[in-house]
Amino acid sequence: MTDPADQAIVPPGEFSAKTEQQTLEEALAHTNDLVQLLAGEWLDSHDRPFVVPNNERWSYGPCGAPSTNQYSIHVQQVAPVADPLAKIEQVREHWRSLGYQVRQIGPADTDDEKLTEIFVDLPYGALLKFDASTTGMGISTQSECVKEE
Repeated sequence: MTDPADQAIVPPGEFSAKTEQQTLEEALAHTNDLVQLLAGEWLDSHDRPFVVPNNERWSYGPCGAPSTNQYSIHVQQVAPVADPLAKIEQVREHWRSLGYQVRQIGPADTDDEKLTEIFVDLPYGALLKFDASTTGMGISTQSECVKEE
């Protein structure tokens, strides 16, 4: 998984026994959960609308160890956000209601856009991330890491 602090690839201690398809479905479900919570039009990294379950255009690659893979999903909403910290709190409370521990980066005192990111670390290298600023919002999900089939 990628460590947001230094961008180093860190493999999980153990690998998921799920199939690649199961990990993709779970990652899409995590992403869709926030899309439904926050509403509005969400686009993938190629500016196409995010659609579940027929969306099969996600990156799939190594997760820090040889012969391992995980899916990475990123969707964005590029529209002004009047109160990005309120959106952060909305997602934080939602994740907490699901029993997740949430960590946060930002906003920096000098950041006019108030960019703030929150994260949830899940088993087997999976990660949930939400970011909001005055210029938009983003959802990033990494699936559990699996050994190649």
